[in-house]
This record gives sequence, structure tokens and C-alpha cells, in this order.
Amino acid sequence: LGFVVAVVTTLIAFWIRALRWRSLITSQRRLALDSLISATMIGFMANNVLPLRLGEFVRPWVLARREGLSRTTLFATVVVERAVDMITLLAILGIALLIHPISAASEAGRMIRAGAGVLVATCALLTVFVVVIERKPGLAHAAVGALTASLPGKVRERVARMLASFVEGLGLLRDLRRLSWVFLLSFLMFGVVVLGLQASMWALAIELPWYAGLIMLVITAIGIMVPAAPGYIGTMNVACIAGLALLRVGKDLAVPFSWFYWASQWAPVTLVGLYYLQREGLSLRSLGQAQDEAP
Repeated sequence: LGFVVAVVTTLIAFWIRALRWRSLITSQRRLALDSLISATMIGFMANNVLPLRLGEFVRPWVLARREGLSRTTLFATVVVERAVDMITLLAILGIALLIHPISAASEAGRMIRAGAGVLVATCALLTVFVVVIERKPGLAHAAVGALTASLPGKVRERVARMLASFVEGLGLLRDLRRLSWVFLLSFLMFGVVVLGLQASMWALAIELPWYAGLIMLVITAIGIMVPAAPGYIGTMNVACIAGLALLRVGKDLAVPFSWFYWASQWAPVTLVGLYYLQREGLSLRSLGQAQDEAP
């Protein structure tokens, strides 16, 4: 039953992610939620089975193909989405640290603190990047123009058009009401993920305080930021073991939990993603076009 609950919460979280993506996209028409769910599940399935996190390019490619939108504009919304994810996780990390401070006395504690530092730095850099490009497009165009000055004219024109499309994809930053809605959905999405973590711990009879799910959410999120094999295998396991170690749970329970939780994430996303892939008339081999046509 615990595994079923974890799987269901995983799928609900991805449904909310797709719904949130619609709010990230500035479009003259309302995009069909089915298209967003299809592209989202195919993209994250690609992350699970293909190297180099190709799914980050697959998602906008699939949606652009179906809805006739600019790939570059949609890729910009994926960049904004990552910044929103990180800011939300930092807020949750702050809450978790207030409730359960992380000591640097243990190896797990030192690893988590280092990971948190990387999360903060990455979030700051990504936020500054998208804000500067959105607020100062002329500066971005000048920089790109200088970098491409030696290239043929047609190439420079294409790069300029791509940059314009990318800036268009950052339109969310100009709409405070829509941005607030996006953050609300972000907290809701991660709240559902916390329920899945709690269900997984409950299924393996790991008895911990109510805030354990918050701590595990942040730690697993930091873990999957590290470049790894497809499906986050290895890094997800290490993160789960380190997180439970902070909560004084030994490896005899932490190792089975890491595989249990990994399976509850990998299996539903991969299977549902493959279903949508087949429904879209695509194949895993065809997803290579997303990388070839990447912005």
C-alpha cells in the first residue's frame, strides 16, 4: 500500500508540474493541459533512460512540435522553472533547518551542508542570469553580437532570433500575479512529494517525526542535482542514505528505503512517459532530434 501511495503522489506531483508549466508560458492561446502533461512525462522519462539529462531539451521540443510554438521560447521557460524550483527548495530548506538544524559533526551533515551551499550558489546565479536577460535584453544582444561577430551573417541572424525567442520565454518575470501563482503551485507540488516520502518511510516501518519528509525532500533534491547515470540511480540512493543518517536511521533501513523510493519515482514516470511517447508517434531514437535542434 505504501508503494502505491508513493507512486500516486509521484504522478500527482508531475500533473501539478505540467499545470505550473502552462503558467510559465506566455502564449496568446491557452495551451491544452494534455499537451503539457504529455511533454512533461516524455521529458522526464527521457531523463530516466537517456544520458546527459536530454529530457531538459526533449520537453520543450515535444511541446513545440505538438503546439507549433518556438522551441527556444519554451526552453527559456524550463530555465525559469529550474530557478523557481531552487527558490522554493531554499525556502523549504530554511523551514527544515529551523525545525531540525543540521550539524557538521558527521560526514552526512558536512555533505548536506556542502550540497546546500551549491544549491544556494546555483540558485543565485540562475536567478541573476534570467533577471538580467529579461530586464536588459539589449545588453544580452550586444554580448551575443560580440561573441558571434566572426560568424557568417545568416548564423548571426539565427542566433539573434533565438535570443529574442529566449527573452520572450521569460515573460513570467513581468507578471507578479502569475509569478505568485507559480510559486503557490511549486509549494503544492513539493508538498505532494513530501507525502510520497512520508508514505515510503511508513511502508518500511521507519518511524520519524512529521518534519522528516521536509528534510528528505531537500536532501534528495540536492542529490539529484549531481550529474549521474540516467534515472538518478546512485545519487538518489546516496542522498536517501545520507538524509536518513542525519535522522539517526542506520543503513539496514536506509539502503532498502533508497531503492524503494527510487523505484516509486523511476517506474511510474518511465512507464507513463513511454505511453505518451508511443501516443505521440515518437520513439526513443527520435528523441535525439531534440538534442540536435536544441537552442
